[in-house]
Amino acid sequence: MRLWTQARQLGAFAANCMWSHTVKQPVLRDFCFELFAHVTRFFGYKVVLLGRYNGQGLGKNYEILLRYTKGMEFVKVLLHNSKMVGAILIGETDLEETFENLILNQMDLSQFGENLLNPDVDIEDFFD
Repeated sequence: MRLWTQARQLGAFAANCMWSHTVKQPVLRDFCFELFAHVTRFFGYKVVLLGRYNGQGLGKNYEILLRYTKGMEFVKVLLHNSKMVGAILIGETDLEETFENLILNQMDLSQFGENLLNPDVDIEDFFD
């Protein structure tokens, strides 16, 4: 999604919130805001931030899974009660769509443990 597309959607949502407040109606949530997602490039690497990628609002009650391949990729996943709540993906991981679905579906991932980030396990096919 391009930056101006995001800005236009956020502007429309802000206008909806102001109008709803003016007419004393509840704010209807837009599907565009189901999950925080941001994609950019930094020093030539693709950077994807999903959900509560930095543990926002979770206190200390979460688990972190990491996968790092020097010069290639960095993958950080946050699990809360065995459910994925956020992720940071740096490099061409091809995991963003899979992780977005796992966050939105709130699937219990306790049976996978560390294998969730095992590069030898093709989780894209498993959760597709």
